[in-house]
Amino acid sequence: MCVPCRLGIDRMLEIITGITEGRGTLEQLDLLEELADTVTQASLCGLGKTAANPVLSTLRYFRDEYEAHINEKQCPAGVCKDLITYRITDDCIGCTRCAQHCPADAISMKPYEKHEIDAEKCIRCGTCRSVCPSDAVRVE
Repeated sequence: MCVPCRLGIDRMLEIITGITEGRGTLEQLDLLEELADTVTQASLCGLGKTAANPVLSTLRYFRDEYEAHINEKQCPAGVCKDLITYRITDDCIGCTRCAQHCPADAISMKPYEKHEIDAEKCIRCGTCRSVCPSDAVRVE
């Protein structure tokens, strides 16, 4: 691998990771775009010339989502663990499945009552959402 590809891809990953963790800035977004262009143009092999294409495509078509991560510290897609929270709605039937399956013990066992998620303990794994029979767990 040549230097633009090897170092450029690593740096793009660092920037994207920071953005998905809520530490990104608009300046980094501009740097990411410039870096992706440089990697594409300066790389010597086919891998390097195409490696930045997904980044460039997402910047072109989903820039508003990058900006939401940076400006609002929110993930519109609801997938960036550091930028989402899980909440149990009033649709909860108190079946305790979420509490039984939570690997972080972030949900207290309250049979037949609406459950609550302790945001400090929650590891945002999504288990509660996947086991809930009444679809009462929301991602915000």
